[in-house]
Amino acid sequence: MKHKILNAFTLAEVLITLAIIGIVAVLTVPSLIQRYQEKATVTKLKKAYSLLNQAYQMAVIDHGTYDQWGMINAEYDEEGNMTNQDEFKNSYANIWKILAPYLKVVASCDFTKDKCRDMFLDSYKIYRLDGTLKATSGGDTGLLLADGILLTGGSTSSASCSANLGNSNALKNVCGDFSVKIGIKKSKYTFGKDAFYFYITKYGIYPIGMPEDIMRPFENTCNLSRTSNHNGYGCSAWVIMNGNMDYLHCDDLSWDGKKSCSDK
Repeated sequence: MKHKILNAFTLAEVLITLAIIGIVAVLTVPSLIQRYQEKATVTKLKKAYSLLNQAYQMAVIDHGTYDQWGMINAEYDEEGNMTNQDEFKNSYANIWKILAPYLKVVASCDFTKDKCRDMFLDSYKIYRLDGTLKATSGGDTGLLLADGILLTGGSTSSASCSANLGNSNALKNVCGDFSVKIGIKKSKYTFGKDAFYFYITKYGIYPIGMPEDIMRPFENTCNLSRTSNHNGYGCSAWVIMNGNMDYLHCDDLSWDGKKSCSDK
């Protein structure tokens, strides 16, 4: 009588296989999670950008362009201290009061901390893209939208919307800027990762770092290997226009060259 020979793995072979699978998982899963999070951020930022432009255009119909919103410029003394801080804060808080009716707002926030509990921690840190600390914030104005989108800050560089920051009609008529933050009650935000800056112009809202932006060009203000005060600000246009955050993985991207790390 012939006996069948059964082929099977030994316990040692099974353990070695499981160990290899575990090592591969440790090496690849974090990267997959990061890529997924980046895609989610791209989607949220594009959605916020579209909603904001729609809201601005509707606000213009009812209130006129930004230069007619009663905004004021900051004024400074010889030592660089703002001399009209209270008036200036009230002025740029007005940005959100005007835009709010045209957005689906979950919560609003002014400089009264009691009204900001659903949006911010009492203080949080803001980092540049290169990892250096830019500021610690404890007071912001803004709006909380659906999907955990925060519209915050808001400053006026030119109440008359005549700041010339780029080689396009819109960027020759910049009024101010503001940030879009992804997620609420975080202990830190990083420009170019979960915080993105936009210009408010007389003609609409535009992401910072566009090819025609001479004030904060992408190559200088969205690069992990460079150190600059506004590093991370210029990533907004790249995300909106190219639909990726590959600047987090390679530093040779440019508007007239590679648009992703996989490009030759």
